[in-house]
Amino acid sequence: MTEVEETLRRTLGHAAEQAPGLPALLPARLERIHRRRRQRAGIALAAAAIVLVAGGATAVLRGGDTITAVPAAGRNMADAPAEQVEEVWPEAVRKIPAKAPDGVPWRPQTFIDDRTLLVEAQGGESGQTSAVYAYDLDARTPRKIADVPAPEGTVGFGNGFAVGGGRVVWWTGTKDSVAHLWAVPLDGGTPKIVADHRLDAADDGSGIDGLAVANDKIVFSVYTGGVFTVPLGGGTVEPVAGGTGMHLLAWPWIGAPGRGGEPQGTPYARIQNVETGETRTAVTQPGEELRLCGVTICLGRTSEGTAFFRHRDGSSQKNVPGEVHSAYLPTQDRFYISTYGGVGKPEGVGLYDLDTGRSGSLGISGKGNSIRLPSMDSTGGMLSYTLKDDLYLIDLSKIR
Repeated sequence: MTEVEETLRRTLGHAAEQAPGLPALLPARLERIHRRRRQRAGIALAAAAIVLVAGGATAVLRGGDTITAVPAAGRNMADAPAEQVEEVWPEAVRKIPAKAPDGVPWRPQTFIDDRTLLVEAQGGESGQTSAVYAYDLDARTPRKIADVPAPEGTVGFGNGFAVGGGRVVWWTGTKDSVAHLWAVPLDGGTPKIVADHRLDAADDGSGIDGLAVANDKIVFSVYTGGVFTVPLGGGTVEPVAGGTGMHLLAWPWIGAPGRGGEPQGTPYARIQNVETGETRTAVTQPGEELRLCGVTICLGRTSEGTAFFRHRDGSSQKNVPGEVHSAYLPTQDRFYISTYGGVGKPEGVGLYDLDTGRSGSLGISGKGNSIRLPSMDSTGGMLSYTLKDDLYLIDLSKIR
């Protein structure tokens, strides 16, 4: 699956959350129709796509994770922050050029260490990943780690980048439903295929929905369910005990349902620690809706329509004003993203702290009834977004 297709999958589900009265199975049906048509035609998606979802929610994709969402009409949004995010949390905000020296856009992936960022260079008409770099945030200089291969038959180009064990890992998908797992040393070199994994025919081309490095192994889960590991140095893909039908949340936690593989249920309502055997199930009260759960925190909406965060055991509920647009739960169980402004007319996007009540504007402006949203890295520790020629990075781990 390409970068844009992955964004399309996430955006359909996200837009469904914003659309009152949207049939529960519609996003999945739209996605399956889209994938099957693409697979039968044997063509790649364009770099931009516009998706109209029933109920009034619109999403615009411009490659990468740039998403535009229309808030549900009739709901007030959060209060506007009084200050810019760099004024509230200067220790957490960094800026780098939005493009590489050759003009190719950067796409940040995750932090390698406190001063180094893993970034993709996105080239070609489809915006696929052409190379990965280590970007020194202090020296403001990039170092090329490796080109990202796209062997003949590839239809999913460079997805799920993660760092661990001195390597960068990712996956690509083929038109005959095989996922290649790749690795290359952080110091640079030629990427090698660590292992192949045959995807279920029912997968519809979505492939791997979670990937990480832990204990010198690549850990991954597939869209249709199932958690697996393979040694970083290469070897046999092995199923994780108890991982059948489950999805990677944050190792060693796995859970079900996944974000899109099953048509019903709150994502990660049931989770299990594969190292200790501990299990947790999210508590739901009558009349309310849980939208997404993490290891500790769940996002939901009361029967009166008020958004809330609370512990999955039902305790420590905090109601919050407005729409919580982010598809990610609060990192460090504290920080979340919301638009602010008038009803149905978002003026900006803010970062909000559940613990202290502080907030900062990201400087993103709305256009009519739509607005762009920032991206979150797979660890939940970094927000990123582009303003003019600058790529903004917010390292949430720096906020105390």
